Formats: sequence, structure tokens, C-alpha cells
Amino acid sequence: MTKSLYGDRDTIGTIAEKARVSEESPVVGDMGHEMIKSFVEDLNNSIQANPFDGRPFYIIVHEKKDAQLKNALMRRMIEQEKRPYPEPNTSVFWTDPKSQTTKFCWSLPHWTAFDNYLFNHEKYNKEQIEDITAYKNENLEHFGFFRVPVKKKGKDQGALSYAVIPIAGFKDRDLKGQNNTIRIAV
Repeated sequence: MTKSLYGDRDTIGTIAEKARVSEESPVVGDMGHEMIKSFVEDLNNSIQANPFDGRPFYIIVHEKKDAQLKNALMRRMIEQEKRPYPEPNTSVFWTDPKSQTTKFCWSLPHWTAFDNYLFNHEKYNKEQIEDITAYKNENLEHFGFFRVPVKKKGKDQGALSYAVIPIAGFKDRDLKGQNNTIRIAV
């Protein structure tokens, strides 16, 4: 049995194995509160980890349903120095350990949910609707990137392609009520 790298809890495999051999049949109610609580815990752990010796970095939160365990959700916290390209199923944060500042970059749901969000836009956060719209319209400036035309070499010589470059000094969104630690009411 193994422990998760994120927080003091068992891995999904350990939980599944315990459930398989157990005589109990758990009743699962509203998991939203617990999911948000563990999300905040995992995000805080990533912020405090300081994996790049004080240099600013991005935290990519990738969540997806597990292919084998239909009621399980997998969450990965990926830290990197370069600005990530926007992808569905990710939430992205930027943090600077020296100034103890964390900013919100974007959150995109799974691509199959895009139309539901857009058709029911009044039920969702305005910024998330803007993120989805920008992603669908390939508006990379919204996410802090711009395209630069590049001529191809070799047999496709002369054909235009594009390189995607981060916008220097791009300002991500402030977190409301933050002190470099994300909190939720329990």
C-alpha cells in the first residue's frame, strides 16, 4: 500500500484495493466540498514546495476521470518554469516564492463540456466563459501568447508556419483574498 505524493493520503490504487477486499459498501454523497478542500491542499503544497530555488514557476493542475475506476478522479500537480500552453482539463497558476505572490492564469474544463458552458453561460463564472471562448477562437493573446510567422525549411521551403511565444510581462489574474496560501471555509 502506498501514500500519495500530494498530501497525507493513500493513492487511488491503495484506496481501490482496500475497497475491493472490503465487505463494506460506501455511500457517496456530495463530493464537491471534499474535492475543493483537497484541491486547495494540493495547490498549497505545490506553492510551498519551491522546486526551482526561489524562481517563479507555473503550477498546472490536470484533473481527469480514471479509465478503470469509473468513480475516481485523478489529479496531477505539475510544476514548470515556462508558461504552459493552454489545454482543456487544466487549471494553471503562477507563483513567485520570493515575493510570495500567486496568480490565477486560467481554468479550462474538458473539451466535451465547452458547449454546455457556452449555452448556459449565465450559470457560470464570466472569466471561465471568456477562457473557453478564447480557447475555441484560438485567441492565444488571452492566455499570454502570440504567434510569430516562421518560414519552413527543407522540402516545404517558403510555406508559412507559426511559432507560439509567451508575451513578456503578461499579467495574470489576482487571487481574491490571498496571502500566497489559498483558503476555503470548512
